[in-house]
Amino acid sequence: MTATGLAQPVTTRLRQSQAPAFPDEAQPSDQENLTFRSLFDGKRALGTSGLSSLEGASGGGIATWATIGGYGSNKSMGMAFHYSYVNITNYWDQNAGAVLGIHDRVEISYSHNFFQTRGTGALLGIGRGYQFDLDTGGIKVRLFGHIADKTLIPQISIGGMYKHDGDSKVIHEVGSKHVNGGDAYVAVTKLFPKIGLLVDTTMRLTKGNQWGILGFGGDRNDNYYPQFEGSLGYLPWFAPGLVVGVEYRTKPRNQNFTPESNWFDVYASYFVNKHLNITAAYVSLGTIATFRNQTGVYFSAQTGF
Repeated sequence: MTATGLAQPVTTRLRQSQAPAFPDEAQPSDQENLTFRSLFDGKRALGTSGLSSLEGASGGGIATWATIGGYGSNKSMGMAFHYSYVNITNYWDQNAGAVLGIHDRVEISYSHNFFQTRGTGALLGIGRGYQFDLDTGGIKVRLFGHIADKTLIPQISIGGMYKHDGDSKVIHEVGSKHVNGGDAYVAVTKLFPKIGLLVDTTMRLTKGNQWGILGFGGDRNDNYYPQFEGSLGYLPWFAPGLVVGVEYRTKPRNQNFTPESNWFDVYASYFVNKHLNITAAYVSLGTIATFRNQTGVYFSAQTGF
Protein backbone atom coordinates (compact mmCIF):
# COMPACT_ATOMS: atom_id res chain seq x y z
CA MET A 1 0.00 0.00 0.00
CA THR A 2 1.46 3.32 -0.97
CA ALA A 3 1.10 6.49 1.06
CA THR A 4 -1.29 7.85 -1.58
CA GLY A 5 -3.65 4.93 -1.05
CA LEU A 6 -4.46 5.62 2.57
CA ALA A 7 -7.85 4.66 3.92
CA GLN A 8 -10.43 7.36 3.25
CA PRO A 9 -12.01 7.17 6.74
CA VAL A 10 -8.82 8.64 8.20
CA THR A 11 -9.36 11.86 6.31
CA THR A 12 -12.94 12.05 7.50
CA ARG A 13 -11.87 11.73 11.14
CA LEU A 14 -8.75 13.84 10.89
CA ARG A 15 -9.69 16.94 8.85
CA GLN A 16 -7.10 17.78 6.23
CA SER A 17 -5.94 21.32 5.66
CA GLN A 18 -7.25 22.97 2.50
CA ALA A 19 -4.79 25.86 2.64
CA PRO A 20 -2.20 26.05 -0.14
CA ALA A 21 1.45 25.64 0.72
CA PHE A 22 1.97 29.32 -0.09
CA PRO A 23 -0.53 32.21 0.09
CA ASP A 24 -1.90 33.26 -3.31
CA GLU A 25 -0.66 36.78 -2.85
CA ALA A 26 2.91 35.64 -2.25
CA GLN A 27 3.50 32.83 -4.77
CA PRO A 28 7.15 31.93 -5.40
CA SER A 29 8.35 31.27 -8.92
CA ASP A 30 6.94 28.20 -10.65
CA GLN A 31 10.33 26.50 -10.50
CA GLU A 32 10.71 27.05 -6.74
CA ASN A 33 7.17 25.82 -6.16
CA LEU A 34 7.72 22.67 -8.21
CA THR A 35 11.02 21.97 -6.45
CA PHE A 36 9.49 22.29 -2.98
CA ARG A 37 6.48 20.16 -3.87
CA SER A 38 8.66 17.45 -5.36
CA LEU A 39 10.82 17.33 -2.21
CA PHE A 40 7.95 17.64 0.29
CA ASP A 41 4.70 16.60 -1.39
CA GLY A 42 2.67 16.29 1.84
CA LYS A 43 0.46 13.57 0.36
CA ARG A 44 -0.02 11.41 3.44
CA ALA A 45 -3.22 11.71 5.43
CA LEU A 46 -3.44 14.06 8.38
CA GLY A 47 -2.30 12.46 11.65
CA THR A 48 -0.26 9.64 10.09
CA SER A 49 2.99 11.41 11.06
CA GLY A 50 2.27 10.87 14.76
CA LEU A 51 3.04 13.29 17.57
CA SER A 52 6.48 14.12 19.05
CA SER A 53 8.00 12.16 21.92
CA LEU A 54 10.36 13.45 24.61
CA GLU A 55 13.15 11.58 22.83
CA GLY A 56 12.45 13.24 19.48
CA ALA A 57 11.08 10.30 17.50
CA SER A 58 7.53 10.44 16.19
CA GLY A 59 4.97 8.84 18.45
CA GLY A 60 3.19 9.85 21.63
CA GLY A 61 4.60 12.01 24.39
CA ILE A 62 6.28 9.19 26.35
CA ALA A 63 6.01 6.32 23.86
CA THR A 64 7.63 5.87 20.45
CA TRP A 65 5.30 4.68 17.66
CA ALA A 66 5.98 2.96 14.34
CA THR A 67 5.01 6.15 12.48
CA ILE A 68 7.40 8.03 10.20
CA GLY A 69 7.57 11.78 10.90
CA GLY A 70 6.40 14.34 8.37
CA TYR A 71 3.80 13.98 5.61
CA GLY A 72 5.95 13.01 2.63
CA SER A 73 4.78 10.10 0.47
CA ASN A 74 6.91 7.14 -0.58
CA LYS A 75 8.34 9.36 -3.34
CA SER A 76 9.11 12.38 -1.17
CA MET A 77 10.27 13.64 2.23
CA GLY A 78 8.64 15.23 5.24
CA MET A 79 9.82 17.24 8.24
CA ALA A 80 8.49 18.19 11.65
CA PHE A 81 9.75 20.44 14.45
CA HIS A 82 8.52 20.39 18.02
CA TYR A 83 8.76 22.05 21.41
CA SER A 84 7.58 20.30 24.59
CA TYR A 85 7.29 21.46 28.19
CA VAL A 86 6.72 19.28 31.27
CA ASN A 87 6.04 20.79 34.69
CA ILE A 88 5.89 18.27 37.55
CA THR A 89 5.98 18.54 41.34
CA ASN A 90 9.72 19.14 41.86
CA TYR A 91 11.14 19.57 38.36
CA TRP A 92 10.45 20.85 34.87
CA ASP A 93 11.75 19.78 31.48
CA GLN A 94 11.92 21.53 28.13
CA ASN A 95 12.53 19.65 24.92
CA ALA A 96 13.13 20.81 21.35
CA GLY A 97 13.76 18.64 18.33
CA ALA A 98 13.15 17.76 14.71
CA VAL A 99 12.48 14.73 12.53
CA LEU A 100 13.12 14.07 8.85
CA GLY A 101 11.04 11.43 7.10
CA ILE A 102 12.49 9.94 3.91
CA HIS A 103 10.16 8.23 1.41
CA ASP A 104 7.78 7.24 4.21
CA ARG A 105 10.35 4.58 5.05
CA VAL A 106 13.17 6.07 7.18
CA GLU A 107 12.99 8.62 9.99
CA ILE A 108 15.97 10.54 11.37
CA SER A 109 15.39 12.45 14.60
CA TYR A 110 17.17 14.69 17.08
CA SER A 111 16.12 16.22 20.38
CA HIS A 112 17.66 18.11 23.28
CA ASN A 113 16.23 17.97 26.81
CA PHE A 114 16.80 20.74 29.37
CA PHE A 115 15.89 19.12 32.71
CA GLN A 116 15.67 21.77 35.47
CA THR A 117 15.85 20.88 39.17
CA ARG A 118 14.55 24.27 40.40
CA GLY A 119 14.76 24.47 44.22
CA THR A 120 15.08 20.69 44.42
CA GLY A 121 18.68 20.97 43.22
CA ALA A 122 19.69 22.55 46.54
CA LEU A 123 18.00 19.74 48.48
CA LEU A 124 19.91 17.20 46.39
CA GLY A 125 23.21 18.98 47.10
CA ILE A 126 23.94 19.88 43.46
CA GLY A 127 22.83 23.51 43.60
CA ARG A 128 19.53 25.32 43.18
CA GLY A 129 18.37 25.36 39.58
CA TYR A 130 20.90 22.76 38.46
CA GLN A 131 20.21 21.64 34.89
CA PHE A 132 20.77 18.27 33.22
CA ASP A 133 21.17 18.25 29.44
CA LEU A 134 20.48 15.23 27.25
CA ASP A 135 21.06 14.95 23.50
CA THR A 136 19.31 12.17 21.60
CA GLY A 137 19.81 11.17 17.98
CA GLY A 138 17.64 8.47 16.46
CA ILE A 139 16.87 6.47 13.35
CA LYS A 140 13.74 4.46 12.60
CA VAL A 141 12.93 2.20 9.64
CA ARG A 142 9.43 1.11 8.63
CA LEU A 143 9.58 -2.58 7.79
CA PHE A 144 6.08 -3.02 6.37
CA GLY A 145 2.45 -2.04 6.77
CA HIS A 146 0.89 1.36 7.26
CA ILE A 147 -1.22 2.53 10.16
CA ALA A 148 -4.02 3.62 7.80
CA ASP A 149 -4.16 0.53 5.57
CA LYS A 150 -7.60 -1.07 5.21
CA THR A 151 -6.11 -4.46 6.12
CA LEU A 152 -5.49 -5.66 9.67
CA ILE A 153 -1.72 -5.63 9.09
CA PRO A 154 -0.18 -3.00 11.40
CA GLN A 155 2.71 -0.69 10.69
CA ILE A 156 5.89 -2.21 12.13
CA SER A 157 9.13 -0.29 12.53
CA ILE A 158 12.48 -0.85 14.19
CA GLY A 159 14.68 1.89 15.55
CA GLY A 160 17.66 2.91 17.59
CA MET A 161 18.70 5.93 19.65
CA TYR A 162 22.05 7.22 20.82
CA LYS A 163 21.98 9.44 23.91
CA HIS A 164 24.59 11.65 25.55
CA ASP A 165 24.23 13.22 29.00
CA GLY A 166 26.16 16.44 29.50
CA ASP A 167 27.39 16.10 33.12
CA SER A 168 29.64 13.17 33.99
CA LYS A 169 30.45 14.34 37.55
CA VAL A 170 26.90 14.36 38.91
CA ILE A 171 25.89 11.36 36.81
CA HIS A 172 28.57 9.18 38.42
CA GLU A 173 27.85 10.57 41.91
CA VAL A 174 24.26 9.29 41.76
CA GLY A 175 25.48 5.79 40.90
CA SER A 176 25.18 5.75 37.11
CA LYS A 177 27.87 3.92 35.16
CA HIS A 178 27.83 5.82 31.87
CA VAL A 179 27.00 9.23 30.39
CA ASN A 180 26.39 7.72 26.94
CA GLY A 181 23.93 5.02 26.07
CA GLY A 182 21.84 3.50 23.33
CA ASP A 183 18.30 2.17 22.99
CA ALA A 184 16.86 -0.24 20.44
CA TYR A 185 13.16 -0.87 19.89
CA VAL A 186 10.47 -2.42 17.73
CA ALA A 187 7.13 -0.63 17.46
CA VAL A 188 3.78 -1.90 16.19
CA THR A 189 1.09 0.71 15.48
CA LYS A 190 -2.38 0.36 13.94
CA LEU A 191 -5.35 2.63 13.34
CA PHE A 192 -8.81 1.10 13.15
CA PRO A 193 -10.69 3.91 11.39
CA LYS A 194 -14.19 2.39 11.59
CA ILE A 195 -14.15 2.58 15.37
CA GLY A 196 -11.66 5.45 15.64
CA LEU A 197 -9.09 3.55 17.68
CA LEU A 198 -5.30 3.85 17.52
CA VAL A 199 -3.23 1.11 19.21
CA ASP A 200 0.53 1.01 19.72
CA THR A 201 2.81 -1.52 21.40
CA THR A 202 6.56 -0.94 21.62
CA MET A 203 9.32 -3.07 23.13
CA ARG A 204 12.49 -1.17 24.02
CA LEU A 205 15.90 -2.42 25.11
CA THR A 206 17.43 0.22 27.36
CA LYS A 207 19.45 0.86 30.49
CA GLY A 208 18.73 4.59 30.62
CA ASN A 209 17.97 6.12 34.02
CA GLN A 210 14.96 8.43 33.66
CA TRP A 211 15.25 7.91 29.87
CA GLY A 212 18.93 9.00 30.12
CA ILE A 213 18.66 12.26 32.08
CA LEU A 214 20.45 10.53 35.00
CA GLY A 215 22.83 8.52 32.85
CA PHE A 216 22.87 4.84 31.95
CA GLY A 217 23.28 1.68 33.99
CA GLY A 218 24.01 1.73 37.68
CA ASP A 219 25.41 0.12 40.78
CA ARG A 220 22.38 -2.19 40.89
CA ASN A 221 22.28 -3.21 37.22
CA ASP A 222 24.28 -2.42 34.07
CA ASN A 223 22.57 -4.68 31.54
CA TYR A 224 19.93 -4.18 28.85
CA TYR A 225 16.45 -5.44 29.66
CA PRO A 226 13.25 -5.09 27.63
CA GLN A 227 10.75 -2.43 28.65
CA PHE A 228 7.16 -1.97 27.45
CA GLU A 229 5.54 1.13 25.96
CA GLY A 230 1.87 1.23 25.06
CA SER A 231 -0.56 3.82 23.70
CA LEU A 232 -4.28 3.94 23.07
CA GLY A 233 -5.88 6.79 21.17
CA TYR A 234 -9.54 7.49 20.36
CA LEU A 235 -10.68 9.68 17.46
CA PRO A 236 -14.17 10.92 18.36
CA TRP A 237 -16.47 11.12 15.32
CA PHE A 238 -17.98 14.40 16.51
CA ALA A 239 -14.61 16.25 16.73
CA PRO A 240 -12.53 15.86 13.53
CA GLY A 241 -8.83 16.42 14.20
CA LEU A 242 -9.01 15.48 17.90
CA VAL A 243 -7.29 12.45 19.47
CA VAL A 244 -7.61 11.57 23.17
CA GLY A 245 -5.85 8.70 24.85
CA VAL A 246 -3.56 7.17 27.44
CA GLU A 247 0.06 5.96 27.47
CA TYR A 248 2.07 3.71 29.76
CA ARG A 249 5.81 3.04 29.89
CA THR A 250 7.81 0.72 32.13
CA LYS A 251 11.25 1.74 33.38
CA PRO A 252 14.45 -0.11 34.41
CA ARG A 253 15.68 -0.18 38.03
CA ASN A 254 19.43 0.35 37.77
CA GLN A 255 20.36 2.51 40.78
CA ASN A 256 20.32 1.94 44.52
CA PHE A 257 20.36 5.73 44.93
CA THR A 258 16.73 6.07 43.92
CA PRO A 259 13.92 3.80 42.77
CA GLU A 260 12.51 4.47 39.32
CA SER A 261 8.79 4.37 38.58
CA ASN A 262 6.77 3.47 35.52
CA TRP A 263 5.24 6.38 33.63
CA PHE A 264 1.61 7.13 32.76
CA ASP A 265 -0.19 9.93 30.96
CA VAL A 266 -3.63 10.96 29.71
CA TYR A 267 -3.47 13.19 26.64
CA ALA A 268 -5.53 15.17 24.16
CA SER A 269 -4.06 16.20 20.83
CA TYR A 270 -5.63 18.41 18.16
CA PHE A 271 -4.46 18.42 14.55
CA VAL A 272 -5.29 21.92 13.33
CA ASN A 273 -3.91 20.96 9.92
CA LYS A 274 -0.80 19.26 8.53
CA HIS A 275 1.34 22.19 9.65
CA LEU A 276 0.27 22.39 13.31
CA ASN A 277 -0.73 20.02 16.06
CA ILE A 278 -1.08 20.84 19.77
CA THR A 279 -0.98 18.32 22.62
CA ALA A 280 -1.77 18.65 26.33
CA ALA A 281 -1.55 15.89 28.93
CA TYR A 282 -1.63 14.97 32.59
CA VAL A 283 1.53 13.01 33.47
CA SER A 284 2.42 10.77 36.41
CA LEU A 285 6.16 9.97 36.53
CA GLY A 286 6.45 8.52 40.05
CA THR A 287 9.81 8.88 41.81
CA ILE A 288 12.63 10.93 40.28
CA ALA A 289 15.92 11.32 42.19
CA THR A 290 14.36 10.27 45.54
CA PHE A 291 11.39 12.70 45.24
CA ARG A 292 8.12 10.82 44.96
CA ASN A 293 4.74 11.55 43.37
CA GLN A 294 6.03 13.55 40.42
CA THR A 295 2.80 14.53 38.69
CA GLY A 296 1.95 17.50 36.54
CA VAL A 297 1.20 18.75 33.05
CA TYR A 298 2.72 18.25 29.61
CA PHE A 299 2.37 20.58 26.62
CA SER A 300 3.73 20.12 23.12
CA ALA A 301 3.42 21.98 19.83
CA GLN A 302 4.53 20.47 16.52
CA THR A 303 4.80 22.08 13.11
CA GLY A 304 5.89 20.51 9.86
CA PHE A 305 5.07 19.43 6.34
